[in-house]
Amino acid sequence: MKLFSLTLISVVCCFLRSCDGNEYKVIVETGDAEGAGTLGKVSIMLVGERGLSPYILLDNEGKSAFQRGQSDTFDITTDDVGHMKEIWVMLKSEKDSEERNWLLKTVLLEDKERKITQSFPWNKWLKPGATQKRVMVEIPLSTGEGTK
Repeated sequence: MKLFSLTLISVVCCFLRSCDGNEYKVIVETGDAEGAGTLGKVSIMLVGERGLSPYILLDNEGKSAFQRGQSDTFDITTDDVGHMKEIWVMLKSEKDSEERNWLLKTVLLEDKERKITQSFPWNKWLKPGATQKRVMVEIPLSTGEGTK
């Protein structure tokens, strides 16, 4: 129910703000343990003081992403959500194998307009359920972050 409420709030906020776009650089770091990489689809939702974005698929256009020990960079444009509070990361996988799980180390988010880079450390496994085929996690902003 919370996810539905957040999505509805995002749509209303976007309508009221006329969907002002903002550019972000997203750097996703995968852990360096055996089986840490995933073949699943990864999406991100930005949550800030002015609202939240929709889930945005992080796709490297055919290039292999989210592999063991790898750092992947994505440029995204979405609603200006204001100063960041947290992010939501969703892993969706249809595969019934070890490659469906993922060891997410950290997400770095650069707000290109405000010239601020913030860190969202996780250092935990994301494991989609057998029936749901997806998992979503809420990752708060690291304490003391928001450096220029």
